[in-house]
Amino acid sequence: MMIVNRIACVILSGLPALFFACSPTNSKDFVGSAVVETQTYQIATTAQGTIVALFKDEGQQVAKGELVAVMDTIPLVLRLNELSAALGELTRNIAAKRDEVSSQESGVQGVEREYKRIAKLVQEGSAPSQQKDNLQTQAESSTLLVQANKATLSSLQAKITTINAQRAELLDQVSRCYVHSPATGVVLTKYKNLGEVALPGNPVFELGKYDTMQIDFYVTQPMLPAFTLGQTVRVRLDTEMPGRKDKQVFLPAQVTWISSDAEFSPKNIQTRESRNELVFKIRALAANAEGQLKRGLPVEIWRQ
Repeated sequence: MMIVNRIACVILSGLPALFFACSPTNSKDFVGSAVVETQTYQIATTAQGTIVALFKDEGQQVAKGELVAVMDTIPLVLRLNELSAALGELTRNIAAKRDEVSSQESGVQGVEREYKRIAKLVQEGSAPSQQKDNLQTQAESSTLLVQANKATLSSLQAKITTINAQRAELLDQVSRCYVHSPATGVVLTKYKNLGEVALPGNPVFELGKYDTMQIDFYVTQPMLPAFTLGQTVRVRLDTEMPGRKDKQVFLPAQVTWISSDAEFSPKNIQTRESRNELVFKIRALAANAEGQLKRGLPVEIWRQ
């Protein structure tokens, strides 16, 4: 009986060491734990106005370029109509002024022809010189009037350029009232409701890009030389997917960024070394075609 008890004590005393040896965190390929994050976008409008339409809610999928919100465009459209009316009136005035200038130019040409005829008669002594002087004065006055009307015509044409620039600016503001998604993802947060006023630069939605997820993990200085940009690591997550016997899944991820500055390890990061030591932050991107990775999901990082 004493022998049996001694055997049992030996077995029981060896269980913690055996468990630690089998623990996945004791594997030489285990790096540490991390939390999955997603690249986020603040979908904002650069126009100010009342929100008249919202096409997405939290948790819904959004495609790149998809219309997600519309701002009130009525004030801008009214100003566009006002500019269009002014442009039409200005166009008619320009056409009338051109006809006036053309008529005056014809009159100047007639006076110049008459001046040349009278000048010849005056030279021959058949007409008084006073008539020649009067025609010369009339020709100069008509020429100055044509020049003045041409300057007015140029001013009117410059006004058309200004109005067209104002219309282009308003059309640009109208286009900004239609808010489109910059990427494909999932709506994480809806900041505004229908009927609220949106200000330029203030977000309407927060979008998370879920096709590729980012995982930030930390390594100590002795481990840092083992990681390089472009290196592949494995992301381990627990799962209970139907029809799958293996409850752990490994997904590949690529190292895209390695910090050059050391920092104290965050409290929620688990490494094999002491948490009080300085660590370096590394970021890896993992494809998420099947949607297994979720924002905030705890995972483990393993070497390839």
